[in-house]
Amino acid sequence: MLETIFEGQTLTLIRTIAKLANAYGYDIYLIGGVVRDILLGKKPKDLDIVVVGDALIFAHALQEKTISRIIKEEPNLKTSKIDFGNGLQIDFASTRHEIYGDKKGIPIISSFGCSLQDDVIRRDFSVNALAISLNFSDYGKVIDYVNGQEDLKNKKLSVLHDFSFLDDPTRIIRAFKFSQRLGFNIEEHTQNLINEYFDTVNYSEIASPMRIKKEFYEIFRMNSPEVMEKFVENGIYKVLSDKINNVDFHKVKTVIEKYNLKNHMEIIYLLSMFLRKENYPVLQQFNFTKSEIKIIQDLKLAGEFKGELSDVEIYQLYSNRSKESLALELLLKNNMHIQKYMDGLRDIKIEISGEDLLMMGVPESKSYSAIFDKVMEEKIKGSLPDKISELRYVRKLLMNNEV
Repeated sequence: MLETIFEGQTLTLIRTIAKLANAYGYDIYLIGGVVRDILLGKKPKDLDIVVVGDALIFAHALQEKTISRIIKEEPNLKTSKIDFGNGLQIDFASTRHEIYGDKKGIPIISSFGCSLQDDVIRRDFSVNALAISLNFSDYGKVIDYVNGQEDLKNKKLSVLHDFSFLDDPTRIIRAFKFSQRLGFNIEEHTQNLINEYFDTVNYSEIASPMRIKKEFYEIFRMNSPEVMEKFVENGIYKVLSDKINNVDFHKVKTVIEKYNLKNHMEIIYLLSMFLRKENYPVLQQFNFTKSEIKIIQDLKLAGEFKGELSDVEIYQLYSNRSKESLALELLLKNNMHIQKYMDGLRDIKIEISGEDLLMMGVPESKSYSAIFDKVMEEKIKGSLPDKISELRYVRKLLMNNEV
């Protein structure tokens, strides 16, 4: 299957790595999702190799003996990413044994270089806990300690032990994610464990909010109303909070695509569901990016405006806010003023520039801003259809000393 799935260059590289591992006395294995995909007959997007021993030392040996370079190392985790050129990168990790302490979702590494079996049983689901040997003695052999092949055959997702979700609640999100991506069912006992977790979850002690955000975002990137409806139906949102807004996910997708918001669709999904006072404490623990913070700050500028607003007032009210924050307010409040701004007023631009004002004899000064504001007001009213009419209007302002 390795020779069927991988192209010549990749297969040659795997064999080279296997030979070097043998020469240096390391046992190495393809591990996790890459093995799952191979056994499903799919070409893996990423390659992960686990080293029984110190992966950092092995990575440096590979760098010396092959045309490659280490592009990332994490000494605390003893992991390394190597770029072999032509877009081929491989992650190397040391086998490790983990235990979970008082802080849920964050394992403590008790040892490195443990057996493959000890490394495997720390993983999330049986189908992600398979390995393929790259060692000379059993090259290409599938190593299955957890009945993963049977679950693959039956298209089931099963956790490896009954405390799995108590140790790491983000596995609930991953179970849903894999079920949607792979078309697998969550095995009955595993589903019962998820239900038990939701029956006892304490939202004042949410574990690993940043990891929850990361897992949620992977689901949001699917930008699928059908997936999001199942996300709600199956209660996956309860990993973060049991209080969410009633969201029309078809409208969310429409708004994202209509206003070209795909670069920030994750936070649009997140806030459209979870933006409510009860969830502020946990949302404040998310390490939002600068652009996400700007969207949130712009949302804070939102006010309640009753009655009608003129087009000029609408433009002045919303022109300095990010389109993402406006889209969110549109989704949360169905604000028709924002609808009008987003669907037309937002695209109105004046055609004259500072150079035009200089040529008209207007020295550079703060009056430029006042002139542009007045031109924009008339432009919005529809009285200045082109650049010529804008220039005429500016001459009128100057002649009447109105700026």
